[in-house]
Parts: sequence; structure tokens; C-alpha cells
Amino acid sequence: MKITRDTARSREQNGLLSAGYLDPRELGPNSSVRDLARAYLQELRDKGRSDATLPRYARFLLEFLEFVERDGDTPRVRDLDVRILKAYASHLTRRRLLAGRDAGKRPISAASKNMHLIALRGLLKFGAVLDLPVPGPEKVELAKAPEPSPDARHLDEHKLDRLLEGFDTSSDDGVRNRALLELLAATGCRVSEVVALDRAKLELDRRAPAPDDDVRITDEITVFGKGSRYRRVFLNVQSRRWLERYLRSRRDHDAALFVTRRQKSGGSYRMSVKMAQTIVADAAKRAGLTENVSPHWLRHAAVTKWAKEVSVPFAQRLAGHRNVATTSRYLGSTDAELKELYKKRFG
Repeated sequence: MKITRDTARSREQNGLLSAGYLDPRELGPNSSVRDLARAYLQELRDKGRSDATLPRYARFLLEFLEFVERDGDTPRVRDLDVRILKAYASHLTRRRLLAGRDAGKRPISAASKNMHLIALRGLLKFGAVLDLPVPGPEKVELAKAPEPSPDARHLDEHKLDRLLEGFDTSSDDGVRNRALLELLAATGCRVSEVVALDRAKLELDRRAPAPDDDVRITDEITVFGKGSRYRRVFLNVQSRRWLERYLRSRRDHDAALFVTRRQKSGGSYRMSVKMAQTIVADAAKRAGLTENVSPHWLRHAAVTKWAKEVSVPFAQRLAGHRNVATTSRYLGSTDAELKELYKKRFG
């Protein structure tokens, strides 16, 4: 049986975020664990956590609440102990995927399990700060997750060209999709950063002088990224040409850079992250790529190219990584590249 996301579960998750204000002074040993979770999410919002982070933490905490509230129980803060933490970690190890093409077929990865446990650690740390009788956050032991292989998302230049050139650009949707991938490949942006862009960020004012190459799309933009940080990214001529062609084909006045035919609740037709992911995945199938390509593969390709052709610190700044170690994890060579370098050096 295919398992899909439960809309009732999504509403409950949103309820944790939208519930009325809960004064932390009202929390005590007899308060419900659910109220502690609500107060913790309030704390994250007060600290300026992004609108992308909060729903994710709410989803992770909701799963913990569902685990401890089984059989209609309403556990109190004082009921939390190490045995519950161990049981929950064991539950996550055995829990199957809830969405995606492998839904219900395999357990969640160690990395996904750790994301749930890190949210739980944050909840316990918050409780400890309030002097509540909760286990210390260090009692939540993370799973040993293997370092991701750089080759797992390796997209060489030949495959990237096939991906970009596989669109039917005789249609407006084809032009839009090509412009989307060109922008992702040129800037190395995260897909969430790209779909959040407004067209006003890129279109030059009609009164502005034409650039030397006559492409009336700006060659640099500021994106709002992970960790609530701004950074500057740059566009190449090819991505600018496709963006200009796409925007010329638009007949609407929506502020969003990339739009679809589906209207959101706020009235905008802005493309969703899921839609962008689908466009990239479909492009990979058309290009005959057997890999399960996602928008993040394009980011990997860009970061790898910057590092190899310029330097790792250069790639780090463009990618918006705080630590160079994060950038280094993106880098890797395929077996074919290693063989070629070996032959050149050692014969």
C-alpha cells in the first residue's frame, strides 16, 4: 500500500505553530509535553528561525508527540525519561518512509533519523533552560550517519549539457523550465532560494541603459538563503539570455520570477519547490540519465566547477557556506577522472 502524507497530520503540525501564545512561566512539571513543544517553537520563532525551518521542526516534534501520546495518553513534562528517549530512537530506526517513490518500502536514513533527534534535543535543552525536570539533551544519542559520497550527486559537464538541452523550447513551459535550470546551474543557488526570487530582482528598468551584450537581465542578484543570510550570486550570459526570453513570453503581472498555472492561497502563481524538483527530475529522464537527479545536483555541479577552476575559498563564498569543510564535502572526482589523472602522472 502506498503511504502518502496525511492532510490531518499536516493540519496538526500547523496547529503547533499557529496556536495562541503560551507564556513559558506557565510551564511546570505537570504541563503537557505538547505545551512544551508549542513554547519551544515560539522560542525558535522569537529567535528569528526562518519560515522554512519552523515547519520542519514542527513536523519532527509532532512525530515525537504522536509517539508519546499513543493510546490517548497525555504525558506530562515530568513523565519524560531516558527510557522514552531510547524507545523513540528505536521507533525511528524502524519507521518507514512516509512519502516519495520509496514510501513504505524502506526505513528512513540515519541522517533523517538524526534530524528528528536534533529537534528533540532542542526541545529538551529548552526545557532544561526553564529548570523543568527533563532528561539532559546529551541523553539523546545520534545515529552514526555515513559521510555522503561526493560522487553520489556528481553531474559532469556532458550530462549537464544533456539536461539543459533536453527541453522543447518551442513552448512557453519549455522556455521557463530551461531558464530555471540555467539559473540553478549558473548560480549554484538552492532551489528554495530561486523559487523565492521576484522578477523585479532581475529585470532591468526600461529606462536603464542597455548592457554591452544587450541582454536586459542583471548579471548579479542578492538571494536570501539558509541561516537567514543574504549573499550575492552572479549570472552568466547564457542564463541571462534564457531568463530574458522567458520573461518576454510572460503576459501576467505576478511578482514571482517563476510561475505556474496553479494559484496559491495568497493569489500568487509562484512556483513551489516541489514543482521545481519535478521539472528537474523529468528533464533528467528525458536526457536519458539513470540517476535520480534533483536541483541540488546542479548546485553540486556549480560548486565543484568553481573549486576546480578557481579555488575552494572562491566556491565557498559563492555557495554561501560558513565553513570551508562544508564546501569540501561537495567535491569529488569520478572513477574515470581519477583514472585519467593517475595515467597522466604515473603512466
